[in-house]
Amino acid sequence: MKSQVNSITRRDALLRGMLGLAAANQLGSAADEPSKVITSELLKQILQKARAFLVDLMDNDLGLLPEYRGAKVYWIFHDNYLAAKVLNESHPQTAKQIRAAMKREGVEHSGKIELLFGELKQPLPFRQFQLKDVRRIGDKVIRTEVVLSDVVVGWQNYADFLLMASLAEKDPKLAWQAWEQALKMWDGKGFVDEATKQLQRYSTYKLALALLAAYWVPKAEVPDGLVERLLSLQDPSGGWITDYDASGKKIGLANVETTCLSILAIEAMKGTLEPLR
Repeated sequence: MKSQVNSITRRDALLRGMLGLAAANQLGSAADEPSKVITSELLKQILQKARAFLVDLMDNDLGLLPEYRGAKVYWIFHDNYLAAKVLNESHPQTAKQIRAAMKREGVEHSGKIELLFGELKQPLPFRQFQLKDVRRIGDKVIRTEVVLSDVVVGWQNYADFLLMASLAEKDPKLAWQAWEQALKMWDGKGFVDEATKQLQRYSTYKLALALLAAYWVPKAEVPDGLVERLLSLQDPSGGWITDYDASGKKIGLANVETTCLSILAIEAMKGTLEPLR
């Protein structure tokens, strides 16, 4: 684990790199509104709006958040697990409600995303996962992700796996290697890995993972334009959009998982994220 001094230094460096930069964050305004200067106060507003988006999605009958507004699918992992994390301090009752629902459904572990919080004894190597139904309630379905025993082959071809490896690796040299390999996929707009090539679109959550990795990996620097790109993808609703194209056009809807990861990333930059482990 990093020393407290080193963690503070990393946070300060990230925040200093943001201040004074211009970002096309909309904050509920028109897309062609003049860019805003990124300040601590602006980041606070962004985070407040993002958390309000999550809280407003709560289905009180289930005690869970749907994947996105209007969805009938409720993911325990990763969506609601992450939501409970990012709402724990700001909206403790909502976080408590989510955790109670997870306990009720008998799903309190997954085996992958928990590595962000140091809750896995053996986060590596990465393993295959299964998406499964937990329970159906009328036209609604509670689902979750479960990690299996088989090891993932070829994960080095995917930016998200590389960035998560840089967060999970206890060996600083291996963490740095994973970070550098992920950066080779950065093209100035997003991460171009095998998934990006196949889908012909960039994934927003990989931007958030990169910022978290930059916070954690010693000497890591955020690529130029990454912060601005992430902030520009916040929807007027407060949530973050799933994907985007080369021109920056948003693709898809604001969803829970992407929003939670973006909140964590901004908290890291702002200097208010607790040590990951």
